[in-house]
Amino acid sequence: MSNQPIGFDEVIEPLGRERFLSEYWTRKYLHIPGPKGRFTRLLPWEELNTILEWHCPPQPQLRLFQENVMVDLRRYIDGPVGALKLNAGGLIAALAQGASLVLDAVHEVAPRVAHLAGSMGGALASSCIANLYAGWRSQRAFDVHWDPHEVMVLQLSGRKRWQVFAPTRLHPLKDDSEKALPPTASPVWEGIMNDGDMLYLPRGWWHVAYPLDEPSLHVSFGIEPPVGDEFLTWWMQTLRRHPELRQALSSGDAASRENYMAQVIKFLQVSAAGDPLGDFLAERLAGRRVRPRLRLPQAPIEQSKPLGSMATRVRLATTDSLHIEQPAGEPMARFWAAGSYWFIRPEFIPAFQLLSGHRSIPFQDMCAGILDNQLRGMLVSAVDTLAIAGVVFKEEPQ
Repeated sequence: MSNQPIGFDEVIEPLGRERFLSEYWTRKYLHIPGPKGRFTRLLPWEELNTILEWHCPPQPQLRLFQENVMVDLRRYIDGPVGALKLNAGGLIAALAQGASLVLDAVHEVAPRVAHLAGSMGGALASSCIANLYAGWRSQRAFDVHWDPHEVMVLQLSGRKRWQVFAPTRLHPLKDDSEKALPPTASPVWEGIMNDGDMLYLPRGWWHVAYPLDEPSLHVSFGIEPPVGDEFLTWWMQTLRRHPELRQALSSGDAASRENYMAQVIKFLQVSAAGDPLGDFLAERLAGRRVRPRLRLPQAPIEQSKPLGSMATRVRLATTDSLHIEQPAGEPMARFWAAGSYWFIRPEFIPAFQLLSGHRSIPFQDMCAGILDNQLRGMLVSAVDTLAIAGVVFKEEPQ
């Protein structure tokens, strides 16, 4: 079995990305059987043992559930506050009696899972987390429920029986104004998730999983694309620059209320004439944090050294990308990073739009469209300034 990291495209094989996005993504469930061992290298049992043995009990990430009830933490975690330890005897006893182990945010401690979460998030332009579930007996961990995000389940080892039900409310939200009623119809899919299988469930699709009295291990990726109400909230905040929308409201007469509503509609029309949805999506993408990547011992030396080679590689230190704005009538463009606005010349926008938190690029690529030597010198100074501030990393070729 290959030891290469697993990426999003491998997870949805034999479907291509285009077909998955057009036919299934946010629309309907998908079950793809796979060969045994297809996902085992993501997190084998031996690695789970190491995580539990060497990491202090993360709270509330490590939990046990049985028939929709959380097992008392004191049964498997003990010690003084600030020095909690895993009680291995209590843990194994609870698992032997039918509890399921849940390790939330497992991507924080399992590198290959983290790599796949990043690949999924990049492919789907969404934030992505991963939770691990392990069961041994036949008791379920949770009742029939739906999740407020997209779900992609990978069976790493063993088997589980699943039931999937159609949504009873389209696109429900975590803090929805109306409750989604439990399903009364028969499952739209019921079957066994075998080692190597993948199951995709859009937000709001009800489901329940049962262990089959044998060791079972699966990881569930929770994927959160932006939704409409988030966009509207963001858009309304951008309109606060208009004093008319910050003024106090009064009941007044019908004519004054009608006049005020006409002003509001006009502001919305003016704002919509641009591309506010595109701006929102770009800003959200730029706000995604990338996993820390350190190059010790050379990184501190590379950061403080002036950029002197066109082959020096540059990448963003903490974010996925930059959301660059150029307000109308302003001579400079700007972006938000490291807790501050940074201002750049408009000529540099294409260069900075190349930057990514996932890969580095040669500085010569940033200069490709800049022929003026004086401007190139200014771009060098800008990169050096951002490196000192921790916004970008400079990486000398090996």
